[in-house]
Amino acid sequence: MQSLLAQTPNPEAPNEVNVGRPRGKATRYRGVADWWGRHVWVERDGIRGALSHHGEDFRASYAWGRSGIGARELARALLFDATDSAALSERYCRDFTHEVLAHLPEPAFVLGRDEILAWIAERPGETTA
Repeated sequence: MQSLLAQTPNPEAPNEVNVGRPRGKATRYRGVADWWGRHVWVERDGIRGALSHHGEDFRASYAWGRSGIGARELARALLFDATDSAALSERYCRDFTHEVLAHLPEPAFVLGRDEILAWIAERPGETTA
């Protein structure tokens, strides 16, 4: 079965593929719950911006520390941003919600892009670089 990952050759490791944004981009996702709600920022190369919504329900606000539609929408957005792949984000959003996001601390979290890619690489049949 062919992987859903973008087939970009990696000259250092010919059996692996690069996913999403160029390598070397240090990306972290920072979630904070405060009086004004829950906010998730993307920090990439010293620049912080809001995580774009890529889900099905634009009315659902992001959530973590639990399961549910808000956590699933966050999972879809994180996976899409980390991989640039709508197929991967849709394929794994439910599993990522239950295995990762439901266990994050509610007040705040920091999650690295490399951690998300490592989680995907653990899925049967997937390889990321």
